[in-house]
Amino acid sequence: MNFGNNNGHVPAGPCAVCKHLAKDFCDATCNLGPYFPLHRTEDFQCVHKVFGIPNLTNILSSVKENERATTVETLILEARMRLRDRVHGSLQVEKKLQAEVKTVEKELEAVNRQLRFFRGEGEPSCPTNSDLKGKKKM
Repeated sequence: MNFGNNNGHVPAGPCAVCKHLAKDFCDATCNLGPYFPLHRTEDFQCVHKVFGIPNLTNILSSVKENERATTVETLILEARMRLRDRVHGSLQVEKKLQAEVKTVEKELEAVNRQLRFFRGEGEPSCPTNSDLKGKKKM
């Protein structure tokens, strides 16, 4: 099964995968070459360390051909995050972003209350400690 759509084009030298496998050149049977050309060796090394070549090929074979490039980019991102934080990986980033969203939502709520007050639609209210909690001092 050939994952890449290389239209019979054979690269002049090895791709990152073939270089890792100590091949001198990348032939038309290379499934991963289109996604990991030689200049993306570092990306391939990250994905290889986290997922391994067999898992990478299984993952790519399980998605539609038009989604494979996006899948590879996602695997690269996930691998980099997992190598940076082996315990939490991308979950750590997600938690941080969720906390930032909650803080911004509270700030927006406080601003909307002030707008309603200045428009004469509501009672004045002072920000509570929970409104101010999480705000960064500038």
